[in-house]
Amino acid sequence: MLLSCFVWITGCSLLDRQGEPQILEVRTDRGSDAPVGRGHKVEVTLVTDDPDNDELDFRWTATGGQFEKSRRDTLMDLFQDSVKVVWIAPEAVGDYELFVEVSDGKSGEIATSGIRIAVTQGPPLANAGPNRLLAYMDALRVVLDATESSDPDGDALRYKWEQIGGPQVVFSEGSASPEFPAIAPADYVFLLWVSDDVATPTGAVTSEPDTVVIRVSDREGRGS
Repeated sequence: MLLSCFVWITGCSLLDRQGEPQILEVRTDRGSDAPVGRGHKVEVTLVTDDPDNDELDFRWTATGGQFEKSRRDTLMDLFQDSVKVVWIAPEAVGDYELFVEVSDGKSGEIATSGIRIAVTQGPPLANAGPNRLLAYMDALRVVLDATESSDPDGDALRYKWEQIGGPQVVFSEGSASPEFPAIAPADYVFLLWVSDDVATPTGAVTSEPDTVVIRVSDREGRGS
């Protein structure tokens, strides 16, 4: 009987010394409250502390999208102290919750936390660059520049140029910086559109057009 009581007391003492895990921080590589575009990857860092240095179990769940490692909206794994996971935003815009549960498998306690990520789809902005005046010369080649075009969600862009004025020239209509030969003094006029979401063009948003005029003057400084 005394031996049984001694074992029970010892068990209590060991349990009392078993600390529970704590979540110290959950952060993303986008910063606080920064929106992300559809289909973008977000790296989430989870920092924990366990007083017993136990190997920890974690379970991530999300209300949408998927975790890169599992290709599902749930991810389970083992780690110690900190871990990085990658969440892939869904195609539908909206606010999504990511929840995490952390346990050591010994204390019986589970630490929980979560973050909210806004998935947005704003229209891109076309920027065909400033109007320019160039002096005509033999073999003159002009480079258009759409590299200042932007997208509020950080989406990759597709480019579409169209010439609407001047002698017709041949150039790469889908390039960010197409080049063309100025075959004569004239006003060469171009429209530019940019579209986002290269991966799924059926869901792309196209910008309003932007116009640029390249005036190529003759030797006396006059355009045609």
